[in-house]
Order: sequence, then C-alpha cells, then structure tokens
Amino acid sequence: MKSYRQKLILLLWCLFAGAVPAYANNAPQPDGMFSLILIFPVAILGFRLAGAKLTDKQRKRRVMTGLALALCTLLCMAGTEIALIPLLLIIGYGVMRGIQAMKGGQGKRSAALGVAIIVFTLFGVANYITSTNYLPEGSMTAAGGHATLQDINEAELKFKSTVLSGAAASGSGEFGTLEQLHAAGLLTDVDWEHLHGPHYRYFLVLTGNPAEDAKHYFVYATPVRYGRPIPTLSLLRALLPRAPYAQRTLASDETGVIRAADLGGSRPVTRAEAEKWQQF
Repeated sequence: MKSYRQKLILLLWCLFAGAVPAYANNAPQPDGMFSLILIFPVAILGFRLAGAKLTDKQRKRRVMTGLALALCTLLCMAGTEIALIPLLLIIGYGVMRGIQAMKGGQGKRSAALGVAIIVFTLFGVANYITSTNYLPEGSMTAAGGHATLQDINEAELKFKSTVLSGAAASGSGEFGTLEQLHAAGLLTDVDWEHLHGPHYRYFLVLTGNPAEDAKHYFVYATPVRYGRPIPTLSLLRALLPRAPYAQRTLASDETGVIRAADLGGSRPVTRAEAEKWQQF
C-alpha cells in the first residue's frame, strides 16, 4: 500500500501532467477536447485516492454512465450550441465525483482530493469553451487571405483574356477593378463578402499605359483589426473571448506571387514596398 504522501504526490503529478498539455495546446490552435477528456481519468483517480467507494446502485450503472459520458464527449465535438447540455452533464459528473470523494473518502486528504476534482473539471470545461472562442491570426487567418488573393489573381487573368478576345487591333487585354471582376462573375458573392472582412480589406490598383501592352495591377490586403497573440490563462480567454484579428499584410500583382509582412498595424502599401517582403 502506498503511503498518504506517495498518493498525494501521484495525484499532483497526474494533475500537472494533465494541466500542462491542456494549456500548452492553446497555441497556435487550442484543442479544448483534450482538456475535456482529461476530466474523466482525473475524477476517477482522485475518487480512488480519496478512498471513496461506489454504492451498489452506482456499480450497476457504471456501464450506462460510461456510455452516456462517451456520448456527451462525442456531442461536444460538434460545437458549443449542440454541446451545451452535454457540457452541463460533464460538469455535473465531475462535481458529483468531487463531492462523493469529500463525503465518502477517508482521512483529511478526501477534502483536498474532492476540491481538486471539481477545480479540474471546471478547468477542463473552461478550456473547451476557450478553444471555441479563440480566434488566432496564425496560419488560419493568413491562409484565408492568401486564398482570396489567389482568387483575385485567377480572376484578373480570366478578365484579361476575355477582354483580349474582343479587344481592338492593339491586341492587349486589360485588367479589371474588383467591382468589374465581380460584375463579370469572376468573383463570387462569397468572394465579394470576403473582400470587406472580417479579417482583411482588399485594395486593387491598376497601372500602365492603355495604348501599350504594359498594363499592371497591384492588390493588397490589410488587417481589419490588427492584433497579436497575447499569452494569458485559459480561463481568462474563456471569460474574455477576443474579436477576430489579423497580423500580417498581404500583397500580390500580375506575377501571381503573394508576399506578406507584419507592418505593426493597418496602412496603405505600395508595389515597391511589397516587392521586398517575404514570399508567402
């Protein structure tokens, strides 16, 4: 039999081993399901270390309880709206196990173990809520801006070739404005909505001599709300979810090359400036 000190050290180690990766996975994209699943082994371990025992009625219902909790966990993967009731059931399970550990446990350690189970349950649920509200700039937001610039580049090539087929004897097609691309059906209504947020605003500049085959365009995207990831406690993220933000400014031109840079804010940029940025 392990001594009281050995058991307490074991529980603290399990809590530490569970809490650290649960918080660490908040960057760059949190996975709150991991924290949610950790509630069950922590509750079971804490219950047993407290010396508490299940009643005959609870033993008979162990299989049904396990299946119900497994279903609740699966439903939580669907999102916050569908997961609302399952989350309440999981909280109820963790709190109930904590109370049972305090009431049915042996010795003074039962109170500490019961409180630890309840606190960890609340932590796991808070971390799950955090993961659904955490909107990182990271690769997801920038990747969305990159995809939109690719759509604009493809639309410009199609627009130019379409104009070229009906152009005058000079034989040089012209690029179009964002409004012209949308009117020509080369940018969908969804693309058009993306041009005005929520992460980026897009601007397109046409240059070149209309009388010569030297026409160019330059398109860039600036963050609607500039921001940087701020390290903080997971619980604070859950209570104070951040609004959508982006960090990098993106730019491209008729070459199709997309570049990006963190300008420390949102402002207009030029082709010459963007050519010095790193390719994205």
